[in-house]
Amino acid sequence: MTGFVPNAGQPQTAAGIGGAIGAAVGGALSATAVASASAEVQKLVDSANSGGFAISEEGANEYIRVFREFEDIGQDVLRAADGAGQAPQLGDSDYANAVAQHTQLVATGDAQSYSTALRSLIEVVRQARAAFEQAKKNYSQMDDQVAQKFRGIQV
Repeated sequence: MTGFVPNAGQPQTAAGIGGAIGAAVGGALSATAVASASAEVQKLVDSANSGGFAISEEGANEYIRVFREFEDIGQDVLRAADGAGQAPQLGDSDYANAVAQHTQLVATGDAQSYSTALRSLIEVVRQARAAFEQAKKNYSQMDDQVAQKFRGIQV
C-alpha cells in the first residue's frame, strides 16, 4: 500500500496544513496566522492520535524531513534574532533611544515580538511533524492488520 489513507469519519486537514503554515510565514508571523496554523495542526494531531490519519512511510518521511528542516532553520533564525535583541547604537538623542528601545521590543521584547511568534510557529511545525510520525505508525498498523486478515486465504 502506498499514499495517503484518510478515514472518512475524520476531518481532512493534511492539505490545509501547508497553507496555514505558509500563511503564517507570509503574514509576517502575525498572531492570527500562527493561531490559525496551530488550530489546523491540532486537527491533524487529533486525527492522527485517534487513528483517523494514516500515510505511507514513503509519503510521511518527506513531510517529516521538511518539517525538521523548517525547525532547524527556525532555530537558526531565532539565534540570529538574539542579536536583534541588542539595542542598536543609533546615537544619544531621545529619538534615537526611543527607536533603539522599540527595535528591541519588536525583536524579542514581548508576546507580540518576532521571536515569540517564531517560537510559536516552530512549535506548530513540531506538532505537525509528530502528527505525521503517528500517521506513519497508523499506516503500518493498518497494513499489518490487512496482511494478517488475509493471511492463509488461498485464491
